[in-house]
Amino acid sequence: MNEILLGISGLPQERARNCVQELTPIANGNFKKSVNGNLLFLETSQRQKYRSVIFCSDSQSPIIDKIWIGSQINVGCIQSLWQIIRPGETILDLIRPAVSDSIHVINTLGENVMHSISGNRILLKKSSPQKTFVSFRPWLTMLVTNFSMKTNEWKMESGWELESEEI
Repeated sequence: MNEILLGISGLPQERARNCVQELTPIANGNFKKSVNGNLLFLETSQRQKYRSVIFCSDSQSPIIDKIWIGSQINVGCIQSLWQIIRPGETILDLIRPAVSDSIHVINTLGENVMHSISGNRILLKKSSPQKTFVSFRPWLTMLVTNFSMKTNEWKMESGWELESEEI
């Protein structure tokens, strides 16, 4: 498959080949031990945001005239997110906007489930007595926190790494 999945505003798509994305949740609290020695997580808010690190290698370095530390970018992720539609329900609002044509709805056997899409809402054609799973690649609005490029002169290989955090 030669299709390029990653999309980054300000970066030509042909410079986003052979990429790997690591998507991790940003901690919004701290772990503490109680007086009894139990581990507790003290949340500071209900926000759930992601940190993304993208590693790419190609034969040429990217054009980065619009990407700089602190720049706001939109990232059409390679990494998929999953959500569950509970038994008996037919509607699910996605937690993030989805990249076009990246939504897949399956049952517990991995079979496709008939559905329609209206904006960020998934509408099942009929309810199921079992869980239904929705996979999609999200669009994330992020700020660039770090960017680096590297080149191996003798092997004529270039690479870059882009770190960002969701706004």
